[in-house]
Amino acid sequence: MGKLIQCSSRLAKTPYYFRVTDTNVYSIEEVCYFIHQNIYMLQSDFFTYGFAAWLRKELGMEDTAAKMENMLHYNNNLKDIVVTLCCSCDYYDEKEINWLIRVMDETQSLPPRKRQKIKADNFLRCNLFEKALEEYGHILKSDNMLAADIKEYGAIYHNIGVAYASLGDYGKAGSYFSQAYEKAKNKESLREYIYCLILSENSNGFELVCRQYNITEEERDNIKKDFKETDRKSSVSKQAGRISRLREILKSGYLEEYYEKVDMYIKRWKDEYRDEISV
Repeated sequence: MGKLIQCSSRLAKTPYYFRVTDTNVYSIEEVCYFIHQNIYMLQSDFFTYGFAAWLRKELGMEDTAAKMENMLHYNNNLKDIVVTLCCSCDYYDEKEINWLIRVMDETQSLPPRKRQKIKADNFLRCNLFEKALEEYGHILKSDNMLAADIKEYGAIYHNIGVAYASLGDYGKAGSYFSQAYEKAKNKESLREYIYCLILSENSNGFELVCRQYNITEEERDNIKKDFKETDRKSSVSKQAGRISRLREILKSGYLEEYYEKVDMYIKRWKDEYRDEISV
């Protein structure tokens, strides 16, 4: 968990698993915290009959479980579910619950494509890149995009580029950054496009783009300088340092120590990931 949560209620022996964010929760307080931290991407289908059964079996919350089942049966909206769960314990006060209600009201008033984008953007924020790409794909195929302006298209293409770049597919990433720039003329999209060309070692493409968009020699030098600095910071990051140490251990033939550290680093990376999504 990214935050120390004081739990006054019963703790589950078996956690409930929220698949979308790869999160385990052990108490109703952790459920409420999960709701608060993910309110912009929350969907009604996060809470199922299986979740209600978990409340009953693991937390002994018979009344809340029964209310959940009743709401699911009658297709109650997300706001009713959230309020019921947050009012079942004292983790959040009235002011904080009202904030959650206000956010949900504002989100529901948005056009469907914008609500979907919030969901996709949160997948991206949580490093769930494949899920983000799938959701952005649904948005672009939706009839609702007929009412979208070029800035909306540009923002979606840019974020698709971010997802592909994060997966190491710089060719596809560059293509989407290019489309994003053509749509919205956002200089950040153009810069990311150029970074992708550098990462792909596409020197011809780099020169062509610089000529196409009248990028001066000074601007080229600044882009390359920024890229080298970013690359340098990445190479000395904690993760890169750990991988380098693993390589040295493996080369030295200490297999037992190597596998012990692999297990330890995997566990640490999982913990750091959970910290990043603040749940």
